[in-house]
Amino acid sequence: MDKRFYETFFLIHPEKNEEERQDLIERLKKIVEDHGGTVFTVDPWPLRTLAYRVQKQTKGYYCLMEYEATGDTIQELTRIMRIDDRVMKFMTLKKEKGWTPPEAGASSEGAASEAAGA
Repeated sequence: MDKRFYETFFLIHPEKNEEERQDLIERLKKIVEDHGGTVFTVDPWPLRTLAYRVQKQTKGYYCLMEYEATGDTIQELTRIMRIDDRVMKFMTLKKEKGWTPPEAGASSEGAASEAAGA
């Protein structure tokens, strides 16, 4: 199968401590890497107030993960996130064809100017 670039944005339950959140992130990274993929960035956010209730919660921790993987990897990540009670909600998107990972030389300024022009 062909590898493609993806980003997964997920919401972690607010009652989970730092160790549990890091354990979840490491587990998801390991799934991608075990299936032959590469994780480029993981961006965990601090506790945020949600715009609307999710699973009766008004707060949560967001995390954005950008990576390269196959479709089989996405199916496994989806399966794991659906059964893990630490994940309240998630969304996986395929990146546009022109997207380049940060290690490939895309600077944050270049990405900002592309976003402004789009």
